[in-house]
Amino acid sequence: MELRVKQRIIEYIGLFIASTTHLLLFSLWTSPFYPLWYGCDASFFTLVGRGILEGKVPYRDFFDLKGPYFFFVEAVGQLFAHDRIGAFIIQIPFAFASLVLVYELSLMFISKKKAIFVMIVYLWGNITTLWGGNTLEEFALPLSLGCLYIVLRHVVIKRKSFSDLPFSTMAILGICLGIDLFAKISVAAPILGIAAAILYYDISAGKIRKLLLDIIYMLLGVAIAALPVIIYFGLNSSLSDMLFCVFGLGFSRSTNYYESFSITWELKLSGCVAAFAFAVLGRKRLQKELSIILMAMSAATWLLLHLGTPFYYYFTTVYPSLLLALILFLKIYDPLILFENAGQAVSIALFFVYLCYYVPSGLDTVRTVLYDRNFEGAQAYQENAESIGSLIPECDRGSVFSFMIDMQMFEANDMMPCSRYVVNLPFFIELYPQALTDILETLDKAPPKWLIIGDNFQDNLPEIYDSVMEKYDCIYDNPAGHLYLLAE
Repeated sequence: MELRVKQRIIEYIGLFIASTTHLLLFSLWTSPFYPLWYGCDASFFTLVGRGILEGKVPYRDFFDLKGPYFFFVEAVGQLFAHDRIGAFIIQIPFAFASLVLVYELSLMFISKKKAIFVMIVYLWGNITTLWGGNTLEEFALPLSLGCLYIVLRHVVIKRKSFSDLPFSTMAILGICLGIDLFAKISVAAPILGIAAAILYYDISAGKIRKLLLDIIYMLLGVAIAALPVIIYFGLNSSLSDMLFCVFGLGFSRSTNYYESFSITWELKLSGCVAAFAFAVLGRKRLQKELSIILMAMSAATWLLLHLGTPFYYYFTTVYPSLLLALILFLKIYDPLILFENAGQAVSIALFFVYLCYYVPSGLDTVRTVLYDRNFEGAQAYQENAESIGSLIPECDRGSVFSFMIDMQMFEANDMMPCSRYVVNLPFFIELYPQALTDILETLDKAPPKWLIIGDNFQDNLPEIYDSVMEKYDCIYDNPAGHLYLLAE
C-alpha cells in the first residue's frame, strides 16, 4: 500500500510538471515566457478580476455576457499577482486538475501506457483550444471531467447502475451545473448530458420516484450554487443587471447573433461527432450506462456548441465526450485489429478527421513557440501603449475611456476604464441599442477627460464619432492608438 501511494504521488508530480509546462509553452497570453503578449479577451478578463478587488461590480461597471463565477475566478488570480501573471497562477491548478481527471478516467478502463496516449491526444488538441489561455472553457473543464469521474466511478468501480446513484451525487452534479450556468450555458453541456443520461435511465427503468428525487436534488444543487451569486449582486444592487446580461442578453446573442453553418464549424466539432458515432455503433459492446452517458454528453455538447459563433476555445467543452470515447474504444478493441468491423472503421475514420483538423492547428502554435517567441510586434505595442499612457497624469487615470481599443491598452498601463461599456461596442450596440444611448448621454453630461481611440472609429461607431469630434482634441497618436483630451 505504501509503495502504491508513493507511485501515485510520483505520477501526480509528473502530471503537474506536464500540465504546467504545457501552460508555460502554449498559454501565450499569460505565460511568463512571453511577458509582453496580451490577448484581447484575456486582458479584459484580468481587468474585470482586478476591478472586483477594487470594489467594482461586474455588469454594473463592466458590461459583458460571461457569467459571474468566471469573473470571481479571475479576481482570485489577481489576488496573487497583477495582470496576466495572476491569470497564469490561477490557471495552474485548473490545468493540473483536468490532466489528473483525464488520467484517472483512463485508468478505470485501460493501462497506464494507453492512458498516456489519451493524455497526449488531449494535450495536443488543447494547444489549439487553449487559444492563448485564460478562457472560461479551461476553467470549466475540470468541473465536467469531475462530474464524469464521480458518476463513472459509481458505475465502473463500484459496479452499480444509475438507479443506485446516491442523491448526494445528484446534488454535486447540480452544484457544478449551477456554477456552469452562472458562467456560460455552453460549458454546462457535458454535465447536462450526464444528468440527461441518469434521468433517462430512471425513466426507462420505471423508477418515477427516483426520477423525481434526482431532479429535486439536482435543483437543490443548482440553488446552492446560485445563492452566493444572488447574495453578492443583491448586496451590490446589481442583481437585475447580472440576470439581464448573463441570461437575457446571453440568450439574445446565441439566437440572434450567430454564424450560419460552415464546414469549419463541423470540423471543430468532429471529436464530438466521433464520440456520438462510436457510442451508437459500439453500444452492443459497451455497458448500457456507458453508451447512454456518452451519447447524451456528445449530443448535448454538439447542440449547445452550435449556438453563437465557433471560436476555437469554445471547443474545449468537447473533451469529456471525445476522451471518454477514445478510452472506451481502446478498452473494447484490445488488442486493436484494424477494420475488425464496420463500426470500428467508421469510429477510426471520424477520429482521424479530428486529428487531421487539430494536429495542423496545433503545429501552427508550436511553430510560433519555436520561432516567434520574442514577438517584435508585442514589444512595439508595449512601447507605444506606454507612450500614450505616459501623457495621462496620475490624477486623471480614473477618467480614461476608449473606443475601438481592446483592453491590452489598459493592462499595459495598469489603468481602469471609467465606463461600463469597455469592449466589443459595435457588437453590444447591435444586441442592446440602449448601450449607444447610455454612451451618448455620458459624453453629453459627464464626459471623461481622456479618450484612447483605435482605427476605424468613424466607420464602426459613426454616431459616437460625431459626438467625440465636437468635444475632444487629438493630442497624440501612434500605431497603438490615438489619445484625445476633452476640450476646455
